[in-house]
Amino acid sequence: MKLWNGVFISFFIGIIVGILTVLGQGVLPGSWNLLANSRVSWLLPSFFIGAMGSTKTKSASFSMISLLGMFIGYYGYAMQIQNVPHSLYFILIWTGAAIVGGTIFGIAGFLWRRDNGVKHKFGSALIGGVFISEGLDKFIHINDYRHMLNVGLVQIVIGFTLFLVLERTNKGRIFSLIMALPILILGIIGFQILHFLT
Repeated sequence: MKLWNGVFISFFIGIIVGILTVLGQGVLPGSWNLLANSRVSWLLPSFFIGAMGSTKTKSASFSMISLLGMFIGYYGYAMQIQNVPHSLYFILIWTGAAIVGGTIFGIAGFLWRRDNGVKHKFGSALIGGVFISEGLDKFIHINDYRHMLNVGLVQIVIGFTLFLVLERTNKGRIFSLIMALPILILGIIGFQILHFLT
């Protein structure tokens, strides 16, 4: 894919996902609206957008651009259409998260699509593991998220489903699950850092 086509598609998809996130929060009942506004809900499309890139640099760039597009779509729609004010602090935090997350998950998408060995399984392990990590985070902070444990369970199920879907053999699925163990630990640490910052 040509660079500018990739940039345009990544940004356009990002804007759409960002707006759908705001709308999804208004449509999904009760705690289920967290699925629309989940951190990992944005990482999944950015992972597959990263998989479009022909090089690691393009993949990271496309993924980062898509996350920035999601961010602009979300905050732009919320602030301009719904007149909901947002703090500059949170805007800066999530901009930084888009840059870091886009780089990591864009490269993971590239490895998943372009490699057939261990690196391919790392891509599956990362995206599946981060869903499980966010689901487990609800149980770690059970006093804050007691009303959202059903959402946490769904995120864990989605994580395991991604292992099944993204790997082609049972051996690959098992190996990818084993690779996900350190990712789960890092993911849980990452969510604790986000709790501290936000």
